[in-house]
Amino acid sequence: MFDNLKNLAQQALGEKLDPQALAGNLDPQAVGQAVSEHLGTMDGGQVADHLQTAATNLQQQGQGDMAQQAMALVSQLQSNPSGAKDAIVAFVSSNPQVLQHFAPSFAQGILSRLGS
Repeated sequence: MFDNLKNLAQQALGEKLDPQALAGNLDPQAVGQAVSEHLGTMDGGQVADHLQTAATNLQQQGQGDMAQQAMALVSQLQSNPSGAKDAIVAFVSSNPQVLQHFAPSFAQGILSRLGS
């Protein structure tokens, strides 16, 4: 698992993330904890921006269902920030491959917490 995390961190720093690696051996509970910790360092506007970036990238890659989920989270973030953060944690934990569609800084923040 540590080799997988090392590869993911390297990819987050400079390369496109490999969706197969992201969907591979990552523990959903550990991913959820890392996402939760990372979201705790950001304000709602930053989180919304990252979700919108992911939604745009997902749409461009033909993953409309996932893009819609990301945009629904943006809407939820505006009306219920604490509930939205829990939903974002669940969304990324259930679909770790979605990290490749976020900005590298967002993915790196999560992946760095997985290695600690």
